[in-house]
Amino acid sequence: MNLSTVSTPEDVAELIGFRLGVEVEAAGLAATARSDAEADGIARAAAAMRSMPAQTSQLLEADFNFHRRIAQATGNRFYGELLESLGPAMIAYPAHRLPPLDQAGNIGPDEIICREHEAIAEAIADGDVDSARAAMRLHLSNTRNRLSRKK
Repeated sequence: MNLSTVSTPEDVAELIGFRLGVEVEAAGLAATARSDAEADGIARAAAAMRSMPAQTSQLLEADFNFHRRIAQATGNRFYGELLESLGPAMIAYPAHRLPPLDQAGNIGPDEIICREHEAIAEAIADGDVDSARAAMRLHLSNTRNRLSRKK
């Protein structure tokens, strides 16, 4: 798959729709198949996103690493291979990145994104298949909505 052709808002929406089909199930499978070490790795990957500065390739890589770890924890090598083939370009961020906490201290989109990743990691660590799927579905649906508002 060549993600260099993902260039319009419609392309990004289609890619996120594809990811919903793949990653929601991957989260559920990871909740049942993951080892303790894999659950720890997923949690560490979610935590790493909090320390990354906005608008950096490191943040993109950290986000991709989180999703890749989930795919690898499914117990089905094809999930991991698929995400590896997509690479970090599958992570959809607006070019200008989302704003952090606003001036009044309200929770901004970056904090929400971190919390979404942490909820996925927690559900997987708990072995809660339904919650893991729901948390991933919420995260990817919210990503699509956040990006459509940035048009």
